[in-house]
Amino acid sequence: MHPYDHARSSVKLHGGRWQDYFAYHHYLDSSKAALCHFTHRALKHHIEGVAAARQIFGDLIANSDGVDVSTETLGRQHLAEDCRMLPSAADWVTGFDPPDWLPCVIPTIENLVADDVRRHGGEATTYRDLHRWFYDTKVWVDGPAWFLFRHHAFGVFEAEERFGPVLGDANALNVPTRVVAERHVQRVLGRIPPASDFLRRVKGERWMLQATSPRKLGLD
Repeated sequence: MHPYDHARSSVKLHGGRWQDYFAYHHYLDSSKAALCHFTHRALKHHIEGVAAARQIFGDLIANSDGVDVSTETLGRQHLAEDCRMLPSAADWVTGFDPPDWLPCVIPTIENLVADDVRRHGGEATTYRDLHRWFYDTKVWVDGPAWFLFRHHAFGVFEAEERFGPVLGDANALNVPTRVVAERHVQRVLGRIPPASDFLRRVKGERWMLQATSPRKLGLD
């Protein structure tokens, strides 16, 4: 379903206006920009993706009726309407065929941070959270499929959305987030692949297909 339809469904459940919820549902569906195929949902349509969205939208969204709606509730609604189960990140990569160019050894966060400090200046704290964000997905799944979620060009833009256009510190240092994110992916993978290089290796399953429609939800 379109984010507009998800937002209208949220109105039926929680009141308010569709505009109250559109930005949230648009965020979950933004991965379609990486690949116009249902497997794009592997990037954000899972319990871990809903938790990650809280870092951007917070725990609650206040709708136009003055009601606070849990972003976790909105995320679970979105997943239930788009998938035929509430998937975890691991569910998406069952049968994943990893490319042969994935690294066997990766730099540590502290090595990446030290490289940024040498290149751009400033304090280590300016860069550490961004590198941690890229590496957060290591605990989402077993094996090399964890790279799929953020280590690509779409992930670079997602990092910019998460951390803002620049990384700064108390000394008024401003470094473009995208520059640091691109260098992160380049140093880890040796290249900056499009997300589609990963998503095309996701094994399609019936549960990944749209679970409902605006008509079935009584929206049309």
